Amino acid sequence: MAFFRGANTVTPEEALVFNYWILTIHLLKRGIPWDTLQRMTEDEIHLVLGIDAAMSQREEDEQTRSMGSSMSMSNLGGFN
Repeated sequence: MAFFRGANTVTPEEALVFNYWILTIHLLKRGIPWDTLQRMTEDEIHLVLGIDAAMSQREEDEQTRSMGSSMSMSNLGGFN
């Protein structure tokens, strides 16, 4: 698929269709029903994507903190 290879042969129309389906599949995977997606406006889709990205970032930050905390606890055990 030319789009994944970054080929210069991708037309604007192909890029638009590709982006549409990437967003649609992402939202379906997140549990938003197909009929709901069909009724959503572009602004609503952007809002949902933004909230989803913020929640994902928050989860990643919490995991990073948790890993850092557990690593520092295990390092403390070596100093006794």
